[in-house]
Amino acid sequence: MIIRQNSSESFVEQIPPQNIRPKCYHKIMKELIQKYIFRINSNTPGSKVLRCFKECFPDATNIDWSNEKDGVFEAIFRVNGIEQIAWFEKSPCWLKTETNFTLGMLDEKIRLKLEKYGQIMSSILLERANGDSEYEFIIRDNFQVRHIFITDNQGNVLNRQNFDENELR
Repeated sequence: MIIRQNSSESFVEQIPPQNIRPKCYHKIMKELIQKYIFRINSNTPGSKVLRCFKECFPDATNIDWSNEKDGVFEAIFRVNGIEQIAWFEKSPCWLKTETNFTLGMLDEKIRLKLEKYGQIMSSILLERANGDSEYEFIIRDNFQVRHIFITDNQGNVLNRQNFDENELR
């Protein structure tokens, strides 16, 4: 069955079953059954990664998985209402987590250091499996120009560059 949409009307075109190759038909049906009846998603990692995720983030809710190009799985989820993104290898191995921080969650000393550069518009804590952590901030200066600041976990600026909105497109 093919559903086509015109600007003025919708119609459904039936494909006679004899015109569908059996292997193709079975593959399509299997995918539909897995996705819509059993809620199996090809972007969902295997049980080892899911178990590792649950150990790392036992209170996670609203979990959405995707399979990245390099075979790494990305999970977008919330813990206590705060959005986080975590990456895992198939092995399973946790690679890193990004946590979106609100201004109220930031250490006051870090916030005060960065507010010297302008208005903090976004703050993300990046934690890596090797124990390193850093912050990424988007700060708008007095001229309405946005900058990306990378800082250590004490708020000391390691890198600063102009924010290129074209990279988001």
